[in-house]
Amino acid sequence: KTFVEKLVSAHSVHPKFMKTDFRGIADFAIIHYAGKVDYSAAQWLMKNMDPLNENVVSLLQSSQDPFVCHIWKDAEIVGMAQQAMTDTQFGARTRKGMFRTVSQLYKEQLTKLMATLRNTNPNFVRCIIPNHEKKAGKIEATLVLDQLRCNGVLEGIRICRQGFPNRIPFQEFRQRYELLTPNIIPKGFMDGKKACEQMIDALELDHNLFRVGQSKIFFRAGV
Repeated sequence: KTFVEKLVSAHSVHPKFMKTDFRGIADFAIIHYAGKVDYSAAQWLMKNMDPLNENVVSLLQSSQDPFVCHIWKDAEIVGMAQQAMTDTQFGARTRKGMFRTVSQLYKEQLTKLMATLRNTNPNFVRCIIPNHEKKAGKIEATLVLDQLRCNGVLEGIRICRQGFPNRIPFQEFRQRYELLTPNIIPKGFMDGKKACEQMIDALELDHNLFRVGQSKIFFRAGV
C-alpha cells in the first residue's frame, strides 16, 4: 500500500500513469506503447527482498569510516543458515545452510530454459487476433494493424526493405544464374567474387540494388 502511495505521489501528473478505482483489483495502470496495462502491487516488496549476507554486515561494522560503522553498529547479523530455515513463501530452500535469492532463482530458471531450448528445435509462431468476437472469416483491419505495429513487425519490414536482406554465397549465385549470362564467364577456374561481379555487370543491375561482400552477394528485398 505504501509503495503504491509513493508511486501515486511521485507520478500522479505523468500522462502515462493512471490511478485506478480503489474498488478494483489493480492498484495503478501504465499506458504502454501497446495500450493500457493494469498492475497489482500486492507483495511486490516482499518478493524482491533478499537476505543480507552476514559477511556484508560484518564488513560494514568493521569499516574504518566512523559514520558507516555507527550506522551498522546495532545491526543484527542473521546467518544465511538461520535465514534458510525461516518459513517464507517467496524464498526457496535447497538444503540446510543455503538460501537462494530472487536473482539466483531467476538465473536458475533462465539456465533451465536455455538448456531446454538448446535440446530442441523451437519454432516461434507470432499469433495475431483477427477480431474480438472470435469469429472465423472476419478480420478487423485496425486491430490487426495495431498488433503488427506493437509487435515490431512493421518496423522489421521497414528495416528489411532499407537493407539487403537477401544474401547468396558466390558459388551458389553463379550456379543458379550463370545461364542468364552465357559466354560471360570464361572456362576454367575463376574466383567466385570476380565471377559474380562479371555476371552482375552483364545483367546491368542498378548498383543500389546489391552489394558485393567478402563471401556473399547481397540484394535488396524483391530483387
